[in-house]
Amino acid sequence: MRSLIAGFALSIIFTSPTHGQNQSTVKDSINALYTSLFNELKEHYLHTKQVDWPNIEAYIIKEALEHPTLEKSLETSVQLFDTIQGDHLLLFSENNWYKSTLGKQLTASQFNQSLADAYNQNKPFEARVINQNYGYVLIPGMLLKNATRKELDQAGQKIYDAIVHIDTSHNIKGWIIDLRLNIGGNSNVMIAGLYHLLGNGGTHLMLDVDSNVKALTSLNEGVLYENHKVHNAVQPSFKPKPQIPVALISGILTGSAGEFILLGFRSRKNTIIIGEETYGSTTANDLYEMPFGIKAAITESYGTDRSGKYTKTIIPDIEVLKQTNFENLHHDQNILEAIQFIEAH
Repeated sequence: MRSLIAGFALSIIFTSPTHGQNQSTVKDSINALYTSLFNELKEHYLHTKQVDWPNIEAYIIKEALEHPTLEKSLETSVQLFDTIQGDHLLLFSENNWYKSTLGKQLTASQFNQSLADAYNQNKPFEARVINQNYGYVLIPGMLLKNATRKELDQAGQKIYDAIVHIDTSHNIKGWIIDLRLNIGGNSNVMIAGLYHLLGNGGTHLMLDVDSNVKALTSLNEGVLYENHKVHNAVQPSFKPKPQIPVALISGILTGSAGEFILLGFRSRKNTIIIGEETYGSTTANDLYEMPFGIKAAITESYGTDRSGKYTKTIIPDIEVLKQTNFENLHHDQNILEAIQFIEAH
C-alpha cells in the first residue's frame, strides 16, 4: 500500500456504531455507507472497467440490508471484495477491519517457531548495533489510519533519528533492514524514515491497469513526493549515505508496505534482499473516508521498483528458508548472510 496498508491476520473486537438505533435508521445508514463505498470504488478501483457495477451494486446492497445492524452489514464488504477480485481492498471501522478472502493463505508448516512467536508478540520497532559494526533496524507493520500529517511525520522521524544516532556513534560498515514482521501499514512513513540510507531520487513507480506510469514516488532532502505532491517528510540532520551496503530481510509475512520498502531499495546500489518470497500485496492503495467514521483502502495502481516491471511477490536474491532466530540474531542465518554481504562490499 502507498499511504496505508493493513495486514491479514489480526484479531480485533468490533464495537457496533449503531447500538440503540431503530431498524429504519439502520437501513438508512447501511444504504448511505454502501452507496458511498460503491461511488469511490467505481471512480478509483484499479480494475473498475472490468466490473459489472450495476448488477453487483444492487445485489450487495440487498445483501447488506439483510443485516440487523451496520456492524453486521460490514461483513458483506468481504463478499463484495471477493466478487470484484479485490484481494487488497480493505474496509476499516473504528475497531475492526474487513478484507477479501482471496489473499494467500499461510499455513503453520510455512513458519518456524521463532517467526511465529515474534509475530504473536507484536515485536516493536527496534534499531541497534550487531557486532559493533552492523546497524540493525527491525521495522514491523505500522498502521496509523487516523493519524494527522504531523503524527505521520513524527513516526517517520523516529525511524530516521534512530538510524542516524547509530550511524554517527558507531563505525557502521553496513545496514540490515529486517522486514519479516512487516505485514503492512503506512509505507510513506517508513520510506521517508529510511531517507538516510536511500538518499535523494526516485524510489518506486505506480502503474495503471495498462502498465502506464501513473506516478513516481521520490525522496528529496527528506521529503517524500508522489509526483509533485508531498506525502511525508523527515528533517535530515546529516548527509545521507545512499552507497553504504544495505541488506534487507524479507519473509512470508512481508506484505504491502513491507514490500514497498523492498521495491524502494531494489534498484539501489550495494543492496541485496535475503530471506523468503514475500506475501504478495504489491498493489498500491489509498484511503477514503466513508460515513460513520469508516474508511476504505482502495487499490488504485500496481507498485514497481524504478525499472517499472511489476511482480506480485518479491523473490529474494539469496533464499533462506525457515531459519529465523529473533531470540539470538547471531544464530539467525539471514543475519549471517547479511553480514557476509556487507563485508564483501
